[in-house]
Amino acid sequence: MTRTDRKSLRPLLLFATSLALLFASGCNRLTDGLGLTGQVKQIAPEPIAPQRLRVILPSLGAEAILAPVARRQDVTVWQTLDGITLAFQDGLLINTRGLGNDLMSSDVSSNLSMLGGAAGDTYYPQTRSYLDGEDRIIFHEYKCHQLSQKKLQLTIGARPHSVSQIEENCSSQDHEFENIYWVDQAGVVLKSRQWVSLNVGFMETEYVDR
Repeated sequence: MTRTDRKSLRPLLLFATSLALLFASGCNRLTDGLGLTGQVKQIAPEPIAPQRLRVILPSLGAEAILAPVARRQDVTVWQTLDGITLAFQDGLLINTRGLGNDLMSSDVSSNLSMLGGAAGDTYYPQTRSYLDGEDRIIFHEYKCHQLSQKKLQLTIGARPHSVSQIEENCSSQDHEFENIYWVDQAGVVLKSRQWVSLNVGFMETEYVDR
């Protein structure tokens, strides 16, 4: 294993450890703004709302319950004890900070339109950005389309929800992934399986209860 490989794996190992401890004593750091700079303020915030989000990284075997620590319009930031942050726009992942091979940004406006029923059978774009080995931002262009949609009952905690399970495929010249969203009748993404990056793999999310 090279030095670069060890460096990129260290944040992932820390994340796996911090997830096991998350919310044992509350959050202790807050992302700078919406996490767009990747900087972490050394302050101890209180959760800003009662919602809780279960996050699972299957490739790391890590799981935790998170609380929201910042919100601006339709973007909510959720955080681990050691300052790792996950930002979602109306339930769709738009950036991560502190995982290693972070998702720096993702334009999910077209994906949100698809979840709202606007896309139909058409393709729609998604632009994602990552840092390369020299800390340069590299943009990746994907074409996405809806694969399937079906109605079903989803149980979260002890409560059943009528949801639409929507699957989408996004592909570029050298990579593709498939996301799954479970959306309730109000348009809220109650549960999801979303691609993060090559090192992190997929992230599964689910509201603990609503």
